[in-house]
Amino acid sequence: MAIVRTKYDKNYFETAFYREAKNSQRNRNRLREILKHKKKGKLLEIGCGKGEFLKLAMGHFDVEGMDISEYAFSYLRGILGKGIRKANIENADLKSGNYDVIVVFNLLEHLKDPRKVIKKLHKGLKQGGIVIGSVPNKFGLTGNMATSVMNFVDRTHCSVHPPDYWNSAFEEAGFKKIIFFGEVLKNRNVNLYVKNKFWKYLSFNLVFVCRK
Repeated sequence: MAIVRTKYDKNYFETAFYREAKNSQRNRNRLREILKHKKKGKLLEIGCGKGEFLKLAMGHFDVEGMDISEYAFSYLRGILGKGIRKANIENADLKSGNYDVIVVFNLLEHLKDPRKVIKKLHKGLKQGGIVIGSVPNKFGLTGNMATSVMNFVDRTHCSVHPPDYWNSAFEEAGFKKIIFFGEVLKNRNVNLYVKNKFWKYLSFNLVFVCRK
């Protein structure tokens, strides 16, 4: 298995150092964060990969997935059926006011025009709905070092920006409430959220929860 990832094939999801575990602690933490804001409804995960997070979310939400990868689409088709869509969100349409939750963990940094997509996410949410996700935290010594490593092993990154960029992008899209906090990773499947005032200086990833 190669370490450096350059395209969304099987190797992208299953490298020697990067493999998503079933029922991982990281995905359980992600679901707990969502349940603080929404307990049920329609949930779409964009960039869902092999769908381990969606399998957890099924216990609370009516789930759908979208991914650009033919490998991920083929893997999930037998699990989600019509609930999985192979598409590039930069070109795809979202039905207006259709979702209670849209999940975009580590997606926006892969897009050429994330501001355009953030506006699309806002459109796809019901009033009061939330988008939750994460991007590399390009800020401070810890964040910049972690971002450099992530950019080296994942060559599909093309939009890595500091926190102020993401804040202005969400504001511009029309989100009413924007919450940022940090994520520190022990490995691919184990994380810790940092919610004190020093999160920007300590975190590998920036996590956001934005309400329409």
